[in-house]
Amino acid sequence: MKARDKLVAGLLMGAAFSGLEAQQLPKPAIPDLPVQLAGPPRREGVPAEIPQPTHSAVPSVEIRGTDGKPLPPEIQRQLEEQLRKNQPPGMGAQGSPRSGGLGGDIVVTGHRPRGSVVGDIPPERTFNQFDIKAFGADNIGTLLEVIGPQVASNRGRGDNGPVTLLNGNRVSDFSEIARIPSEAIERMEVFPEEVALKYGYRADQKVINVVTLQRFRSRVAQTSFLTPTEGARDTVIGNADYLALRGDTRLGLGMTYNRSHALLESDRNVRQFSSMPQLGLFRTLLPETRQVVLNGLISGRVLDDVSATMVGRFEVNSSESLLGVVGADPLRRKNDRRVAHFGTTLGGRSGRWLWTVTGNYDRTNTEVSTDIADGTIKRHKARSIDVLANADLLLTGPIVELPAGPLSASVTGGVEFRDFESRSSLGGIGGRSDLARDRGMVRMNLDLPLLSRRGERSSPFGNLSANANFAIERISDAGSLRTFGYGLTWSPVEAVGFNASGTNEESAPTLEQLGGPLLVTPNVRTFDFVRGEVVDATRVYGGNPALRTDDRHVFRMGVNVRPLHRTDMTLSLDYVATQIDDPIAAFPIVTPQIEAAFPGRFTRDDEGRLFQIDGRSLNFAESRQEQVRWGINFTRPLGPVPSIMQNAKVRVFASEAEARRAIPGAVFTQAKSGSAMARGVSNLASRLFVSLYHNWYLKDRILLREGLPVLDLLGGGAVDFRGGRRRHEVQFQVGAFKRGLGARLTAAWQSGTGIHEANGAAGNLRFSDFSTVNLDLFANLAERFGGASAPTWLKGTRGTIGVTNLLNTRPQVRDQVGATPLSYQPAYFDPIGRTLRFNLRKVF
Repeated sequence: MKARDKLVAGLLMGAAFSGLEAQQLPKPAIPDLPVQLAGPPRREGVPAEIPQPTHSAVPSVEIRGTDGKPLPPEIQRQLEEQLRKNQPPGMGAQGSPRSGGLGGDIVVTGHRPRGSVVGDIPPERTFNQFDIKAFGADNIGTLLEVIGPQVASNRGRGDNGPVTLLNGNRVSDFSEIARIPSEAIERMEVFPEEVALKYGYRADQKVINVVTLQRFRSRVAQTSFLTPTEGARDTVIGNADYLALRGDTRLGLGMTYNRSHALLESDRNVRQFSSMPQLGLFRTLLPETRQVVLNGLISGRVLDDVSATMVGRFEVNSSESLLGVVGADPLRRKNDRRVAHFGTTLGGRSGRWLWTVTGNYDRTNTEVSTDIADGTIKRHKARSIDVLANADLLLTGPIVELPAGPLSASVTGGVEFRDFESRSSLGGIGGRSDLARDRGMVRMNLDLPLLSRRGERSSPFGNLSANANFAIERISDAGSLRTFGYGLTWSPVEAVGFNASGTNEESAPTLEQLGGPLLVTPNVRTFDFVRGEVVDATRVYGGNPALRTDDRHVFRMGVNVRPLHRTDMTLSLDYVATQIDDPIAAFPIVTPQIEAAFPGRFTRDDEGRLFQIDGRSLNFAESRQEQVRWGINFTRPLGPVPSIMQNAKVRVFASEAEARRAIPGAVFTQAKSGSAMARGVSNLASRLFVSLYHNWYLKDRILLREGLPVLDLLGGGAVDFRGGRRRHEVQFQVGAFKRGLGARLTAAWQSGTGIHEANGAAGNLRFSDFSTVNLDLFANLAERFGGASAPTWLKGTRGTIGVTNLLNTRPQVRDQVGATPLSYQPAYFDPIGRTLRFNLRKVF
């Protein structure tokens, strides 16, 4: 926070805000409105020295906001009165300096906001409480889903979410914070991937820092019902949560129950082979599922400067599906999965260095039983037990002071122990796999500031810093793996930031990929591009012990711009080039090129008809991809906001007493209901937000094996059921919130693609461009109906109506003659279609 922001004028508008908040946020709410005393100009980061006259109790200077404009006269008078009552140290009764005092000067000092992340890299996006409230999200987990495009990274492997921090600190696992209600969030910040290095992670994930209120308590009950407009697959979800926050003390309990009915192919009129028209009655598009989750958390200080967190979660999942029929007997698959998780975090400070220890223990039991038709029905059983224990130590701090700032380091050391045991049996013949992996890791990141706008030697070229990181992992079954990365960050002015980075990373296959249990799935509907026909083939899944480590090289250049002063608009542009040697991939579709590269994976009968595929993971020879991603985000209040509140740093407190403790010497006043100030507060709490992101793939090529032609995924090649790479992907979101009512519309569009084979029309498919639209409407009932005078049962209640896939669109696939193959019917891409969602949530 800037030094001039530390003298604060607070406006207590309890009446206006209590009606708006409707118990959804602790009340009253106080915008934190920074002001400064006018005086000589100074550089950012240098303490302000404000001359004090010797003949008056209050400095004879004009008070201005940070925008340079004078404050309204009534606020000016209240501040002057507050200054008279709260004279600074060193001032006598008449305003003259005391002997040994400050010599007539008031020095205003600043400090970093509570919960700030390590380092000086600014956030790409910051969401305050009103921004978060406008999304209508229930908790942190759903909030990150809503703003998914804004927190996505194009530098990762595609299966990792963002790194999540709580109050600037690491957490043991995302589940530790996923259920924190949105009302408990003071602010949420989105940082670039380089910040992940400072917390001991790889630079391939965005970083989300969630800062909670210091005091908060809630009990939340929630129920949801989802039903497709085409019928079947109803889902019921129930949640109950308790959370209490008080400084560093945190207590949380939660429970979830989820049940969904099975969805048959006959429910979506899926066409079958002419010889078996009733097969859809015995094949599920989606299984019947049940889930129960219990979790608990406790956190607090165990010593004066050491905090500790313990979290536990137990989860039970079961599902049942139909895979076809033999005679009159359906083929069934049952899947039971149980997960136990325990995590802990310890954190503290030693001098100028911060340290954090995280540890996790996870045990996952999975049992799958499948009916196999082999003359008679046999039961295939597969079981796996996966046990993981790990611990990491992170040290972060400065090494030496340099003219542009401190040279700082982040050092992480960790160990991991994993045992993976699998068993399978079919007709008295069994298989087993017992794998163990021990991992030791050391990772170091150095941040070197080169130029700075701050300090006595301010640089005309802005802020410039470099970073370098190195990691080495010793894995018991894969040897030593190394990672090296570097980056450069430059901000010539506060509104513009450039960054460039490179990473070379080696990664080993997972134990599941190496030794997963053999799993046989009959009657998998498959399009055989070699013969141009659809068959129901048997697929075999499991581990592949012959998998090799991959070697990944990523180069990225990006820019973030805030083009309009005092307007919440951000523009971003990223270019990413990725090359992977020996990439690990799931087994691809059946094309002539793929069968020529991996002939042993396909089994055909005497007539050449495909009847079995070995679908275990494999290594390709090489993949190359180039991508450009640009985005724009815009947020503003709905309606005029008084200048005194424009660009205010809004903070919400549980009481006026807490606000006075947080802002010593502040002035508070009450806005009259219906006044211009009250209307301004209402507008300040409203939001209009727009987000648009576009992914443009310039290159995506795969070399299956050395000596074979390159597969161009943008030019008709494919390794996936959904076709080649779609060159363009667009994600758009617009929403509004005011006086308790909110709406959010989300749309996604993908350009068309195709699969083109050299054997003629039978092997060519065209995938049309495709778009989906989702709509959510919600109402904070007490805020809308009754405000502060609303009945108790209505306070804290929110109702939501959502429509997923509003236009009921699905991908369309055509062959050369315009027909859709049986295995590419729209229901296989999106079984559910348009879905209505009703949600009722009550905060006690």
